[in-house]
Amino acid sequence: MRLKTLAIPLALAALAGCAPYSIRYDYDSHAPYAGYKTFDWYAKSAKANGKSDGVQNPIMDRRVRGAVERELAAKGLRMEKTGEPDVLITYYPVYRQGTVYTTTTVGPHYGWWRPWGYGVGASFTEARTFREGSIILEIVDNKTNQLVWQAVAEGALTGLDDPEDAEHQVGKAVHEMLSRFPPPAH
Repeated sequence: MRLKTLAIPLALAALAGCAPYSIRYDYDSHAPYAGYKTFDWYAKSAKANGKSDGVQNPIMDRRVRGAVERELAAKGLRMEKTGEPDVLITYYPVYRQGTVYTTTTVGPHYGWWRPWGYGVGASFTEARTFREGSIILEIVDNKTNQLVWQAVAEGALTGLDDPEDAEHQVGKAVHEMLSRFPPPAH
């Protein structure tokens, strides 16, 4: 019976560990979300003051921008390239290095195998480094130049093995991020 009691939480924990990324978001509850009908990219606006958008990978940039534009269009917002858009959109790919340590133990150890406490064994530790990438998406009110909404997809740019995988995961992450925009009315 005790084994069954532990099996369910362990299975749920294992499934939760399989999620490729997690979404967090925050927003200004007083922003006039209902009035936002048009958008453009922040880096192209006069408010950017000639700052570069810091794009290091033009292929990934097109992939993320395309996904954001499709999601906003599906929500009824349209791209405003000539006038003053209601909101300005920006995103940042953020990468960090991580290390995972795995220890493998071979053979019995002191006090484990024999009742008098002697045995022979060894442990081997292996370090594996990886690059974790996240997407930060921000929406700025163009009239006030204030950040009104932000979402982070932690790990969304991690483990992308091929272009098809990257296209699918980035599209899915952007969809999940923008599913929370606009936030519910209070």
